[in-house]
Amino acid sequence: MLEVQNLTRTFQTLRGPVRALDKASFAIPAGTIAGLLGPNGSGKTTLMRLVMGILPPEEGKIFFQGRPMNEIARRRIGYMPEERGLYPKASIHEQLLYLLRLKGFPTQDATREIQTWGERLGILSYIHRPAKTLSKGMQQKAQLALALAGNPEFLLLDEPFSGLDPINAEEVEHLLRSLKGPGRVILLSTHRLEQVDQLCEYIVLIHRGQILLSGYTAELKRRYWDKRYYIETAYPVQQLTWPEGASWKPLSPDSAEVTLSPGLSSQELLQGLLQQTAIRTFYEKLPTVKEIFLKVVQEHSL
Repeated sequence: MLEVQNLTRTFQTLRGPVRALDKASFAIPAGTIAGLLGPNGSGKTTLMRLVMGILPPEEGKIFFQGRPMNEIARRRIGYMPEERGLYPKASIHEQLLYLLRLKGFPTQDATREIQTWGERLGILSYIHRPAKTLSKGMQQKAQLALALAGNPEFLLLDEPFSGLDPINAEEVEHLLRSLKGPGRVILLSTHRLEQVDQLCEYIVLIHRGQILLSGYTAELKRRYWDKRYYIETAYPVQQLTWPEGASWKPLSPDSAEVTLSPGLSSQELLQGLLQQTAIRTFYEKLPTVKEIFLKVVQEHSL
């Protein structure tokens, strides 16, 4: 649904040119919630701005639903930038109404959208108050309501969980899951990698302007699995004799995380332990998104 080909963008600074994007290429299939990940300064926001047409690329192409991205296609994108762009003294309602009318909504339709998303996001009772009187989280929800207006086919969200407490963050997660559908892509940039683990089924990792990896989260976890297992036994793990090639660390008196060398199979591990104790729990421990992120970024930072 969204395809980026060889996208390049350079900025001129006092120290010389800085390449924010360097031939970035990836494709996100329809019907997915995708996470755009990367350290600070990796090029995430620049990439989003190029997709939205805020900045022009030097090289490369962007396709949406198989066709070149243009202004007509961008009208079907719900975009929430990282920076809050609300006027502090104006009410949330009048700002949303003004911005939606700029996007082409008739007044009646804009009012209906504000009512609908204000209610779903739990900000309806605050909608007529000046923005400066609201918390950062409530301001964030107001900007999210603007992005969601019109039920867009493509949601592009830059740090949507910024300023949200755990309860509100969970509410937004639930809302995004409910919006997932076969004809929609949700692409979000966030530093909260534990939420990416729970929410995103597709990952794009960018570092120093280059795409280091992209793909379905489950497939990437399998690719970077290092033969780690969780095991719980009926006998204290500290008193067990572990086979050669098993590196383990205790998690509790009767549980441990075990990493096997290439020459040792899980069957051999279990056979050795079953001679000493009963096994209550045993399963593969796949890496988290955070572990994959740190491993890949560190490998490319050397």
